Amino acid sequence: MAFDGFRQWCEQVERDLDPGAQMLHFLRQEVPSATEAEWYQVEALTSTASTLALNICRQAGKSSTLAAMGVRELQAGGTTIALCPAERQVRELTRKVQLYLRATDLIVERGTQSEIECNTGGRFIAVPASGATIRGYTASRLLVDEAAWIQDDESIITALLPMLTDNGTVVYASTPAGRNNFFARLFLDRKPNDGIHRITVPGTSIPRLASRVERLRQQLSATRFRQEVLGEFLADGTSYFDLSAIEQATNPQEGAVCPRM
Repeated sequence: MAFDGFRQWCEQVERDLDPGAQMLHFLRQEVPSATEAEWYQVEALTSTASTLALNICRQAGKSSTLAAMGVRELQAGGTTIALCPAERQVRELTRKVQLYLRATDLIVERGTQSEIECNTGGRFIAVPASGATIRGYTASRLLVDEAAWIQDDESIITALLPMLTDNGTVVYASTPAGRNNFFARLFLDRKPNDGIHRITVPGTSIPRLASRVERLRQQLSATRFRQEVLGEFLADGTSYFDLSAIEQATNPQEGAVCPRM
């Protein structure tokens, strides 16, 4: 028994020192057979950038990463505001944070379907994407889930960013949804030394998703596959080619292949 206690202590120390081990410990609360955290999850958890942009394919563990960030902020005694497009996603992300908290020694002093307070003084608050619902908070970490799918995203981000403390961090995570949104511009309008840590994770880069990716390749249109699985920012979320590329497809003798609009 004494040896078992020492082993548990060593495992706890490892998790405290190694974000990858901690992430794996969280994942095993959902999937006991999990053997390792994904590379991008560790990179995201250890990032020191003030702004992190995660372009991640479906079912790759994006919500798990955000939940782990929320738990780590609770451990540090900070406040996390998580923004989701819909109420259902608010509840799901909060449920995942509550599940991961079981893998820590934190004590939940107050918990609802959208808010958690712990004995460290940390708070996790998940809200639907509405300018009216997100004003009035102050946070050390902002998590924007499915950022590309938030309606009126410019107004929402304008209301969100002033809540962040001076040393706080903001994380935008999503699969692409066209090019005409704030999330797409984070990747397409890059500026030198802008301080944004960008991570792109196509489904084809994750071995455990191989069978699922192949099934989607067979069942989805080429456009949808490129967007949902490969993480490409297409012209409007549905077009296979950008309209500008089609307009420029000209022949000096025959003129434009398709007329300009």
